[in-house]
Amino acid sequence: MKTLSRYVLREHLMPLIGGLGIIMFVLVMDFVLDMLNLIITKGVQPDIVLKLFGLNLAWMLALAVPMACLIAGLMAFGRLSEDGEINAAVGSGIPFVRLMVAPLFASLLLSLGMVYFSDQILPDLNYESKMLLGDIKRKKPTLAIKERVFIDDFPGIGMFIEEVDERSNELFGITIYDQQNRLYPRVITAKSGNMAFDVSSDALNLELFDGSIHETDEADPAKFTRVSFERQTLRFGDLGLTLERRETGHRGDREMKIADMKLVIEDKKAAIIQAEQMIRNIADRSFQRAFRPQEFPTEDSLEALQSLRQLAKSTAQSISSQLNAIGAHERYIRKYSVEIHKKWSLPMACFFFLLVGAPVGVWAKKGGLGVAIGFGIFFFMVYWALLIGGEELGDRGFVAPWLAMWASNIALGAIGSIILYRTVWSSHFRGFGFLVRFLAWIRRIFSKERNARQNRA
Repeated sequence: MKTLSRYVLREHLMPLIGGLGIIMFVLVMDFVLDMLNLIITKGVQPDIVLKLFGLNLAWMLALAVPMACLIAGLMAFGRLSEDGEINAAVGSGIPFVRLMVAPLFASLLLSLGMVYFSDQILPDLNYESKMLLGDIKRKKPTLAIKERVFIDDFPGIGMFIEEVDERSNELFGITIYDQQNRLYPRVITAKSGNMAFDVSSDALNLELFDGSIHETDEADPAKFTRVSFERQTLRFGDLGLTLERRETGHRGDREMKIADMKLVIEDKKAAIIQAEQMIRNIADRSFQRAFRPQEFPTEDSLEALQSLRQLAKSTAQSISSQLNAIGAHERYIRKYSVEIHKKWSLPMACFFFLLVGAPVGVWAKKGGLGVAIGFGIFFFMVYWALLIGGEELGDRGFVAPWLAMWASNIALGAIGSIILYRTVWSSHFRGFGFLVRFLAWIRRIFSKERNARQNRA
């Protein structure tokens, strides 16, 4: 049996690797287009883009591994069934479910490994990716010097250049509109000049020749100043040309570990208790104040009534504010609870996908990639529809967080068990032999009773 178990596991290995490669390729190709857009529009260095690409491989792997387990089960058991090896094993007295033990155990170990990956490794990589992507988005585009095109890539600065000598990097016919921290723009013109970027200080250095500066007085707009120069050096700083990295930032639920999310949940529960106590205190103070004679004199009943109305209104507003805070805390609790169960349910899909893939592969009796992808797409759609829908319902509080995230696995387990039972029943496999014999005995009893009634009639 050990030899047979190793053989069945080897049959899963190549489909698992191949399926993982295909799924990762599909996910990567969609992401690569965005990366190319960053290089072209933002001028981000290739090493930074490669780092961002590597960080995002983590979440792709977390999604691809369960899918690859389904493809592996479909292809491996489909091939074994197509070549008659399963019938040979069953004919030798080996139950079909016994053939599934080793792959299921291996998928369970893989699921536990993916749970560790999703909890301990993936959150930090998601956080680094989020921080890096945010820094890239804040970076200004690379300045493209074009002839007879108004350049307004930088805030407060506009440039127009008549001619650009690409060999010597000389500029001719330069006009600059500088409105940085100014009410009226300062216009600078020059017949020629050179431009250089200082990457270390994120600044633009312009060396201009034979030009003039036109400036309007900020205090007295009626005054106008024109200054001619033979050589002038201008420096514009803080242009956002370089990629500035932040050290820290806010972590969302997908950038946090289970232990961290549990601490947040405990803090939110404590805040809810505090808000509920605040509501009781507000109600008690308002009630006591309403029945103090000195607070609302009875001599002027209209004034007393208006004061009571004002007290009731302010009390209602205070209580409403606390109720809104409680509602916000409860939403956070549901959100983090759903994410905690998701960190368990998604990796455990490796086990449930294989539980479905094995009997479906035997039933299909085809081990080709086309059949595996066809069935795989169907089960993927069912699984992701339940997972995404459950996550939305769980976040909104319509269903319990555990049910929202485990419903997809429960559905897969039910489908796999039904298909497995049908496979065993129709093929007379002895994996569930005791159950098959029991159901056959019940069927014979009902058949005898039905025949006896017909004979009496």
